[in-house]
Amino acid sequence: MIIGVDTSFLLYLFAEPGEVGTPLQNGQPIPFAKERVAALVSELEKLKATIIVGTPAMSELMIRSGVPAGQQWLAIMKKSTVFKVVPFDEKSAVEVAIMAGHALEGEKGTIANGATYAKLKYDRQIVAIAHTEGATAFYSDDDNQRTHAARLGMNVKGLADCIVPPTASQSPLQLVGGRGEKPVKTGQS
Repeated sequence: MIIGVDTSFLLYLFAEPGEVGTPLQNGQPIPFAKERVAALVSELEKLKATIIVGTPAMSELMIRSGVPAGQQWLAIMKKSTVFKVVPFDEKSAVEVAIMAGHALEGEKGTIANGATYAKLKYDRQIVAIAHTEGATAFYSDDDNQRTHAARLGMNVKGLADCIVPPTASQSPLQLVGGRGEKPVKTGQS
């Protein structure tokens, strides 16, 4: 199984809580973003799947996180068996040109959703790399990337589609003594 991911999925995985904005679906916060993405990566690793990270997504990741953090995260991905960092190459360039041609025909040369040309280029590159690497699914909450991936026949999923691991939704249990003055020690005496 091969899947593609966008930059936000990588940020939710690697960034510390509070360093990334709260993801929304229909205007409502999606809880446990980091835990959801970590569970997805863990499951894909167990299935011996491959997560395609296009170099344009890696670039966006470094821009958003800062180069030192991005380099650390890149090193983690390169050591991992589940991630494959893939450059924008000749096949991807042809795919983007085809995608751009379809978009211009369908949109009569206008930019959808007020996106800039630069953003559309990055979005198309990220999706094109995943597609040319054989991805059958693409994880993104970005409307442009979702549209591009769907047009290419990929199964499009968002953060809300990722499961919340049972451990994430459990609050730590805090036991207190008789009147609540002192915590009761559990485990070894």
